Amino acid sequence: MVLAALFSACDNGDPLAPSFAAAKGAPAAPTNVTAQALSYQDITLAWQDNATNESGWEVYRSIAGPTGTFTLLTVYPWPNITQGGNSGLQASTEYCYRVRAFTTQGQSGKVRAYSDFSNTACATTLGPPVPAAPSAVSAAPDAWGRIQVSWTDNAGDENGFRVERSATSSGPWTPVATTAANAVAFDDWQPPAAEQPACYRVFAFNGYGSSQASNVDCTAMPAAPSGLVATTTGSDVGLAWTDNSGVEDGFQVRRWTASAGTPVVVATLAANATRYNDLGLADDTYWYQVLATKDGGTSGSSNNASAVIATVPPVSPSSAVANPAGSSVAVVTWVDNATNEAGFRVERSSDGGASWVVAGTAGMDETWFYDVGQSSEQQLCYRVLAFNNPGDSPPSSTDCTTLPAAPSGLVATSAGLMGEVNNLIWVDNSGVEDGYEVQRLFTYCDWDACYSYFETIATLGANATSYSDSWDILPGNTYTYRVFAVKEGGSSDPSNEATVYGQ
Repeated sequence: MVLAALFSACDNGDPLAPSFAAAKGAPAAPTNVTAQALSYQDITLAWQDNATNESGWEVYRSIAGPTGTFTLLTVYPWPNITQGGNSGLQASTEYCYRVRAFTTQGQSGKVRAYSDFSNTACATTLGPPVPAAPSAVSAAPDAWGRIQVSWTDNAGDENGFRVERSATSSGPWTPVATTAANAVAFDDWQPPAAEQPACYRVFAFNGYGSSQASNVDCTAMPAAPSGLVATTTGSDVGLAWTDNSGVEDGFQVRRWTASAGTPVVVATLAANATRYNDLGLADDTYWYQVLATKDGGTSGSSNNASAVIATVPPVSPSSAVANPAGSSVAVVTWVDNATNEAGFRVERSSDGGASWVVAGTAGMDETWFYDVGQSSEQQLCYRVLAFNNPGDSPPSSTDCTTLPAAPSGLVATSAGLMGEVNNLIWVDNSGVEDGYEVQRLFTYCDWDACYSYFETIATLGANATSYSDSWDILPGNTYTYRVFAVKEGGSSDPSNEATVYGQ
């Protein structure tokens, strides 16, 4: 009993208490204790077993460093083992350990004799298994007004990426987007205003947290050039524009033609450039735009400017067609076959082509012309010529039309037993019409407003002067009509409008 009491007195929970039982059959102390972090929450322990009579082992732990307070962590009730472990730990945290052996004493086996404590071994758990950080972040503006951000995905376990933006390379940072896993680019459609800096960094993240930050890359959206002007001298085009940016690193000059409609870069210029000469061009119409460049991207484009290189007259337009666009307006259309015209001249004849006068001109690439203020019921013939500085093309084919006089005196009356028919009559004032169109006013209402429009309800032959409308006529409603004379796909001016009230 005295011996048991002495052993118990040594087992007082204080790991630094002397082992009084060491001379009374206590096991030898373990040595060479090591601790190794296996993960963000696991540490493995190992030691050297120097005892021959141990019954098991006690492991003590400190969470306050090697000089902190050690408390019992676990008991291994088996002899001859030389390793253990500690799970469920905090990431990136230091833990320290000591080990001692014990042997049971007495017939009851409830009395223990303890060895001295081993050396102290410490280990720091690993950081949480967050993804590897992205790298090679690059930011550049583009002509659509966005900043394109790209990066290299170095992780295989991310749930996505977080893109952050700042006005400086050192912050403060604001999240602007979260992307899906495996993404390597983001378009910032709401970047800072033109000329303002925009810095970007990217984080990969998963359920354990975020990676380290990527590198930072900064750019800015240059203000677009303006006032682009193109002038021609022989086979050369001279361009001039206004530089509105203080952050550009250069300019792009882009050019295209009607036959090659995609703009291509024809010149890359240094910062602050405001002029460029495009030399030795073939006869054609050329279009240009200029963009400021920055970090491999561009600003929005300048206005478009065109120039015509013409060393020979243009080829002739074809397929001229003349139609009525009212009782005093003819519309003329044609096919543009030239690439170097400065414009088109439309000529009119009132004597069947014996003599011609200039009706007017149309611009480069235009293919229509309205000849207003002409007399109805008189034949009008038209032809079209393309022109440039060297001269005129041959004329197109000739096409003639006659503008029909508008009907007049339209009257609408209600008929039928219950007013379910509206009778229309009018005066035919034309001797050249192909027929007549009758139109009725309809009203459509949605949640916001009501809209009224005329729609054709009947197409009649030449010389018609009456029509009976029985389609969906309801007594008590109001109906409004008008009539046109039609000719060669066109029409006269409208008649007067006539309204009838259902009986």
